[in-house]
Amino acid sequence: MQEFDLVVIGGGPAGIAAATAASNHNLNVLLIDERSTLGGQIYKRVGPGFEVKDSIKLGADYLRGEILIKSLSKSNAEIMLETTVLSVEDSQVIVVTADNKYDSIKYKKLLITPGAYDRPVVFPGWTLPGVITAGAAQSLVKTQRVLPGSRIFFAGSGPLALAFPAQLSKMGANIVGIIEAAPRPGFVKIFRIARSLRGNLDLIRDAFFYQFHLVKSRIRIQYGRIIVSANGTDRLESITYARVDKNWRPISGTEKTVPADTLCIGYGFFPSVELFKILNCEMSYDESRGGTVVQLDEWGSTSLPNVFGAGDGTGVSGSYVAILNGQIAALRIAYELDKISEKTLFNLSKSIRKEVNLRKKFQKAINHAYAVKSGIYQLASSETIICRCESIPLKDLLPIIESTSDFSVVKAYSRCGMGLCQGRNCQRQVSALIAAKHGLDLGKIPGTTPRFPAKPVLLGQIADSSIRDEKYFIDEQ
Repeated sequence: MQEFDLVVIGGGPAGIAAATAASNHNLNVLLIDERSTLGGQIYKRVGPGFEVKDSIKLGADYLRGEILIKSLSKSNAEIMLETTVLSVEDSQVIVVTADNKYDSIKYKKLLITPGAYDRPVVFPGWTLPGVITAGAAQSLVKTQRVLPGSRIFFAGSGPLALAFPAQLSKMGANIVGIIEAAPRPGFVKIFRIARSLRGNLDLIRDAFFYQFHLVKSRIRIQYGRIIVSANGTDRLESITYARVDKNWRPISGTEKTVPADTLCIGYGFFPSVELFKILNCEMSYDESRGGTVVQLDEWGSTSLPNVFGAGDGTGVSGSYVAILNGQIAALRIAYELDKISEKTLFNLSKSIRKEVNLRKKFQKAINHAYAVKSGIYQLASSETIICRCESIPLKDLLPIIESTSDFSVVKAYSRCGMGLCQGRNCQRQVSALIAAKHGLDLGKIPGTTPRFPAKPVLLGQIADSSIRDEKYFIDEQ
């Protein structure tokens, strides 16, 4: 069994930055990622078989990722790609490797940087071909250089509603409309954002250029509107949106339908907290950072000894904060393993922590301006599929929800959350329905019990061929 001073789970901004910093302080480091390339979602590389001749043409995110990855490659950190982490137990990370082998890796310290995934939003037609998340569209564009459609409509909220349509448009995509659920920022919100500009001018500059491109391309953002339905028979043909009230509930009579072959959804992200839950780390709830988040101290330590967290998988705060918090966690780990002194720890982390505070101040102002409202969970009709994996419509769930406020009971009676996504697409929606029905706080609704494996895996990948099973069966011949 291999053993490392530090095992980092996740090859996005936080994981790369942490693995590089820890290795540079003489730790024996292993970085594990399930993808074939490093970078995570935001710094995703082009797919295998593609050759990049001019990185500049691929945009600022690609260049930033390239710098991070090159720094990691110059360190002594080991990297395992195409490796899926199934669980963590007894100071061991349980994985399925690229060659489909079941293995375990021992660690002294563990840093979990799993990233986040697109917030699923349930509305009539959300399962139609042609309805995709911003992350899926980014994957097509960044790794395959393929536009997701010929008439693209974007519905979402927050900075992504500005940035991603502009990025797609620059690549030649035909953006036929953009709707933002939040109202246009007023004086108070603009003032709060302006107060947090120090240390964040790069983000403001990016936002300006995105806005300038959309204006120049005559692509208008409509504020205070939300997606109502995606329409079509075998695939998306049109979308319907409407004005919303202050809680993002559609206002009857304001609906408008426009033709589109692609609907891109970008209402924010959910942290990937499965491994933290399996480890039974202390959790809390913060809707502005994605909902369920792991509790961390100022160094990234969880409630468990030797287990740390960083990046959007601990609460969505953006790639800049993810990188900085990854570096802080790495420094703390180096200190706890006697690789650096306490004085060095505080000296090196001081400037990093200062930048983190400036970045978080700006992120907090943005979160306030684009806070997710409860109406986003009230878009489904009785026939709308809630659980995609098990094809369960809302009307089949309502009688169960009437009788219980426990998601696990709903799951047991309906199979909702038992599919391949393991509840990632439906759990928050069902929890919101439970909260609304029983007058509870959404953050107080317990989720499903975390279990092995944290990610779907083929039975053959974890089966032990050394175990003979003849004695468990009776030969009736």
